[in-house]
Amino acid sequence: MPRLLSVSEAARLLGARPKDVSDLFYRRELRDDLCLIVAGRRLIPDGYVETIAAALRRRGRPLRQRGGA
Repeated sequence: MPRLLSVSEAARLLGARPKDVSDLFYRRELRDDLCLIVAGRRLIPDGYVETIAAALRRRGRPLRQRGGA
């Protein structure tokens, strides 16, 4: 079963601003049917985080650089 994340948790993983992630849902650039709102909170499957990262990059939004050692 996939782990479910809040918008804030997903943003933290990506080094992004939660508002930037939320804005993608409001603009319909991310799928509402995969990330439902339950009790006022959007639940994001952890497997969808990379899709969010790609959408943020397309919009030119800053993400934390993932570097190797």
